[in-house]
Amino acid sequence: MPDIIDVSQDILPDPTLIDALRSELSPAEALKLLARLRDRVKENRTGLKRQADRFDKAYEEAVRGGLDAEGLVQLAEAVLQGERGAAERLYPWMEALKQTLGPRPDLHCRKAQQYLQELHDIAGASLTTYQSLRERLLKLASERRINAGGIQALSREFMARFPKIRAALAK
Repeated sequence: MPDIIDVSQDILPDPTLIDALRSELSPAEALKLLARLRDRVKENRTGLKRQADRFDKAYEEAVRGGLDAEGLVQLAEAVLQGERGAAERLYPWMEALKQTLGPRPDLHCRKAQQYLQELHDIAGASLTTYQSLRERLLKLASERRINAGGIQALSREFMARFPKIRAALAK
């Protein structure tokens, strides 16, 4: 299941786009850059959907699987490690996107700003999917601990009564 958590290629930072936006562009170059931004938004949206689907699948496997509470906690820890790795990769990209966002009167720049904002939001949503999966796994672990504790209590109660039941049956 940890291979499902490795989604490092789903959301791709592209610092060259930021560099291009910060440079002086001819109208033709600006149009090409807008097309690249639009394509990156589309690719990253698709990547986010793939990531969310994989995480949902991982959670469903955890629900159906035989992992006990401790196994679920370990899986949640693996998700946290994946989240940290993704954050190391995405935070610089998100910061560069934020710095590039700024008021500009040019129509092409306004469209570029919209794309930049979408890229920033997608990157943030990617990190949120890690957190959501981790929280769901920890909640499931907690529920399994409670259920296991309840079963153990019932088993102890039954075992405590068993000699009395056996004695009553022997009479």
